[in-house]
Amino acid sequence: MLEDVDKLYSFVDLDGEKIDLEKRQAIDQYKKVYKDFSFYLTSIILISAERGDYTKRCVENIFKYTPEPFEIIISDVGSSDETKRILEQLKKSSPNIHIICNQKSTGTTGQRNQGIHVSKGGLLVFMDNDVLALPNWLKPLRKVVQDNQEIGAVGAKLLKPDGNSVYYCGAHAVTLEKGSKIYGIGLDKEEELSDLKKDDPVSQMEGNVPWYSTTTLLVRRDVVYLCGGFDDLKEGKGIFIANEDKDLCLSIRGEGFKIWYSPESETIHNHDYSKVNRKDKYHKDYRLRMDQIENDTLYFMKKWNLTYLLEKLPHEDNTKKLEKGKLVPFKIDLLSVPYSGDLVRLK
Repeated sequence: MLEDVDKLYSFVDLDGEKIDLEKRQAIDQYKKVYKDFSFYLTSIILISAERGDYTKRCVENIFKYTPEPFEIIISDVGSSDETKRILEQLKKSSPNIHIICNQKSTGTTGQRNQGIHVSKGGLLVFMDNDVLALPNWLKPLRKVVQDNQEIGAVGAKLLKPDGNSVYYCGAHAVTLEKGSKIYGIGLDKEEELSDLKKDDPVSQMEGNVPWYSTTTLLVRRDVVYLCGGFDDLKEGKGIFIANEDKDLCLSIRGEGFKIWYSPESETIHNHDYSKVNRKDKYHKDYRLRMDQIENDTLYFMKKWNLTYLLEKLPHEDNTKKLEKGKLVPFKIDLLSVPYSGDLVRLK
């Protein structure tokens, strides 16, 4: 976690030179310099694993639609020369873009912990590199945590590429809780939640959520450090690529902070597995490592003593139950007894 991230990973730039954090300035897109960890500066942390064109569009939209002061930290994992050329061009385009290069993947958790370690902002945004920022996306997220010190993290409404259909909103994130014990966590996108539009009343409901995706999630720096950051993989224990967002949110809640959903903030998640080549290098090497995903899921569920990982999709229930140390498919009706009384969602 964060206390030993500098020992776990090397921090070198595109030229193979060690990044000197003591000398690096906290600087925004306007070339204004801030004191380290100023809440006026937001650090946007991206992960790069091939797909340089995605990262380029992501960064371009951030610049286009973000007047608030920000810096961008990109952690790359052994990408091709073509992707590295794109990253080099991005770095040269503005002094507030910083690149971390890794020879091999350190996992979603490791790369994000690297980004946290290098960042200088008092507020952090975790964003996938297939996200496209939209006008006024950052201001509402910043306002939520500035107005309420009880809130540790706040997420945006995530739209599909058509710009109108909802990919994720606050109503989709649910838990099963009995008293103070959480025994199930995940997504509910069935029935009326399966085809929401961005202006639907359900999509526009703001409030406290039991957890939220790190696809576009703003977190206070002090809260991230209090939680220890992401539970990255070391000595065979931890999370590498799956369920790191749920794990972080449970850690934030464990420290007494709330997770919030702000529908005023909107970004596009350019992510549709029905239209991608799952055998390409990105998916084969980084994304669809099914054995690792299962190992991560088992570790996550045992860590938090969970019984169910909920994944109720529009036409498919992929919920898993932890039974005798193994994950087994389990069909679950969240509206039936006893689950209905334990179901927690946006409020």
